[in-house]
Amino acid sequence: MANKKQSPKILGIRQRTHNRVDKIMDRAESIGKSSKERIIRQKERVITMREGIDSYIQKKPKRSLLIAAGIGAILAILMIRRR
Repeated sequence: MANKKQSPKILGIRQRTHNRVDKIMDRAESIGKSSKERIIRQKERVITMREGIDSYIQKKPKRSLLIAAGIGAILAILMIRRR
């Protein structure tokens, strides 16, 4: 295929298209980075909550057992009602 010269109009369209694609790619990269940062923060919050829960269970094992049993009972009632 012979290499033809492209008109200035076609070159302008091509350049604008490339610019738009570059902007879209930059935005997608930015979204990806911020999503990763949010995931890291959420993982840290979950770890902190888990440590707090573990500490509470160790300090008050009987109360923790009663809370767990209560939650289980509530879930069982909700499941029975749903059927």
